[in-house]
Amino acid sequence: MQALREIHEVSSDTVTIQIPKRFPYKQVEIIVLPVEGSKMIKKTNAWETTHKIREQLERSGRTFSDSAELNRAEFV
Repeated sequence: MQALREIHEVSSDTVTIQIPKRFPYKQVEIIVLPVEGSKMIKKTNAWETTHKIREQLERSGRTFSDSAELNRAEFV
């Protein structure tokens, strides 16, 4: 079996693959996978995200100390 592996930058909703003229097969299976280690980039405001997390913690009803030592003692 002959396999082709190519990595393309996705800049639109279409990716074009050129098949070599000597490729012996008439049918192929196309699988699209993200490159390992690549991440979906989503721009967020870090302070906004932090504020949302703190609000969720407050709504839980539990109290959380700012001290790392006290937090460690709570979970031991």
